[in-house]
Amino acid sequence: MKVHLSKLYFKLVESDLMDRAAQVAFYFSFALFPLLFFLVSLFGLILVSTEALKGELYDYLYRIMPSSAFELVRRTVDEIVASSSPGKLTLGLAITLWSASAGIDSLRSALNSVYGLTETRSWWKTKLLSLTITLISIILIAAVLLIVFYGWQLVQATLATVGLEVTSPLVLVSIQWISIFLVMLLACEVIYNLVPDFKSFRWLWITPGSIVAIALWIIFTGGFRLYLEYFNAYNRTYGSLGAVIILMLWLYLTAVAVLLGGSINAVYAENLDEAESRNRANAADA
Repeated sequence: MKVHLSKLYFKLVESDLMDRAAQVAFYFSFALFPLLFFLVSLFGLILVSTEALKGELYDYLYRIMPSSAFELVRRTVDEIVASSSPGKLTLGLAITLWSASAGIDSLRSALNSVYGLTETRSWWKTKLLSLTITLISIILIAAVLLIVFYGWQLVQATLATVGLEVTSPLVLVSIQWISIFLVMLLACEVIYNLVPDFKSFRWLWITPGSIVAIALWIIFTGGFRLYLEYFNAYNRTYGSLGAVIILMLWLYLTAVAVLLGGSINAVYAENLDEAESRNRANAADA
């Protein structure tokens, strides 16, 4: 265990992970508001009215974001939606794709550094990959929102088809959040398997880094919320800018969790390679 932790520490230092996490958070901050606007507009077109959706979305964001950051997001999205038009849906998607793809680009650079890889793919291939992963991420986020908003009804309808009926809210909520966890796990695996420039592609459905990244994100978010609740001085010190700083810090902690997960996967892969090399050497000696 000590050897593994030592490898992980040197991996973090060599890849300059904390600075790279700040870069990733900076780029993704540009994509956040266009993404929320696009999702609200899209679901509004599908569901005719956006009011119920916004209420559910805000309730979900309130649970996962620091309160000051949530208020900033809520006000901004309300202002954008109030002045929106049908053409802005397309514009929102275009801005979201380009901004988020820049975040994926910075994430790719960081993960390549973590894995000790050199990017050999051409610019248009990496940009196309970034745009594709951004689209996949939007679909996964939409899936999470559907689970959060309508998971209860979907679970009840699914169980009814096989003649089962569950009335316990605990069971239904558990199924709902397990589904969300699986979607988050899939998102992590998409990032860790497709973004770095691996010389030989190998898809892994579950990696230790993904589990750790999700757990760290939950811990970071919960701890940050508690800190802000009892020791928040940002709003008093910076005024209205405090919410922006808190939002950026939350995005930074999210990026740190993702990159730490990638670092753990890199160390895990190195250990597997070393074990395979030893096994081959032992087999050759035998």
